[in-house]
Amino acid sequence: MRLPRETRTYVAIDLKSFFASVECVLRGLDPLSTNLVVADASRTEKTICLAVSPSLKAYGIPGRARLFEVIQKVREVKRQTGKDVEYIVAPPQMAKYVEYSTRVFNVYLKYVSADDIHVYSIDECFIDLTHYLSMYKKSARELAKEMIRDVLETTGITATAGIGTNLYLCKIAMDVMAKHVAPDADGVRIAELDEMTYRKELWGHRPITSFWQLGRGIAERLAHCYLNNGRGIFTMGDLARASVKHPDALYKMFGVNAEILIDHAWGYEPCGIAEIKQYKSKTHSIGGGQVLSCAYDCAKAKIVIREMVDTLALDLVEKGLVTNGLTLHVGYDRENVDKGIYHGETVIDNYGREIPKPAHGTAPLMNYTSSASTIAEAVMKLADRIMNPLLTVKRLNLTANNVLEATQESYDLFTDVKKIEREKKMMQAQIAIKKRFGKNAIFKGMDMQEGATTRERNQQIGGHKA
Repeated sequence: MRLPRETRTYVAIDLKSFFASVECVLRGLDPLSTNLVVADASRTEKTICLAVSPSLKAYGIPGRARLFEVIQKVREVKRQTGKDVEYIVAPPQMAKYVEYSTRVFNVYLKYVSADDIHVYSIDECFIDLTHYLSMYKKSARELAKEMIRDVLETTGITATAGIGTNLYLCKIAMDVMAKHVAPDADGVRIAELDEMTYRKELWGHRPITSFWQLGRGIAERLAHCYLNNGRGIFTMGDLARASVKHPDALYKMFGVNAEILIDHAWGYEPCGIAEIKQYKSKTHSIGGGQVLSCAYDCAKAKIVIREMVDTLALDLVEKGLVTNGLTLHVGYDRENVDKGIYHGETVIDNYGREIPKPAHGTAPLMNYTSSASTIAEAVMKLADRIMNPLLTVKRLNLTANNVLEATQESYDLFTDVKKIEREKKMMQAQIAIKKRFGKNAIFKGMDMQEGATTRERNQQIGGHKA
């Protein structure tokens, strides 16, 4: 039985085509009417567009299209209408986007406390408005609109918002409902939901993947579970009804995640911003990953893995942390299947394409350490063990598990402590040089090898040009 909770009011705010809007503002152009995509055309036409302006989206170009898809769509429009659609391809400037995101956050701070804001991503946040409505004597819609208008006046960027009685509902109001709301003169769209309007308006909505945290994999399992009067589950209404008749079957299929699915089907979300702020993970890890610019053979991929080891070890030393195990994840390129190179077990990627099942493994360490040489030895042995040398690689992720403060570092009887201490001093010197003169002020010979990525990535933020 659910106990009654205080009625709360949340707003989710999403900056409209944020990266594209920043590029338009920097050029003195209108973000709503300018045709612009943010993409690094120097890579290949397969590169993903980080943002597409609203006017280009109006031609049917999705927000995360690949550059060649934009080119194809523009040609299609030309064939069908005779209209030449001119557009700008803007290379990403991640440092600028971070700067603008900070300016937007500072606007929010004029209205609410940082304790009531949860930053979800660089262009999206949740705000608990509950105790501000009476203070400002405004409705949630009025206050949200005032904040968004202030952001527009301060940065030139507009936004979409969703208002709800919990975090889930405000997110769905923004992601699903606001798309069907007419924009105001500034391009602002605001939608509202509570539990009852959610059920009335969205229980029959398709596709079910429109809903937050419900991806293609879960949707496929629901479609083939036959718990909806002998049929599959295709809507949130179907899921809600199945949760009444067959709750045990859902828990058997999805484990503890079934509770989240069932709650969301009914429009419930017990976790609020206060709970998010209070949460502390029992275990901690740090790591990094990258999507390679093209398919790498196994040997070249191992060069990148070795570079990632050095970067991770320096990160551990800089943060004063140690680890007792590493996890390596290797994602193979789809060309292995497309070209008939691979005939083993496959999975479907986020774009619905068949790719070889990724390689994944963990290398435990004898002691807690941040030694680059110790970590490198373990990770490279792991790579040799789990990687298929015949397949080309597209994605790499390396994680240091169970990290603790460096005071927990331990040695066994066979550890050369003086060697470890010398190595740590060298790493600390590298960190000092990089901080003062830039990340590329010092690098290793392997960073000059064909396929190495460290020098290029040192000039990036989040894998894109700074």
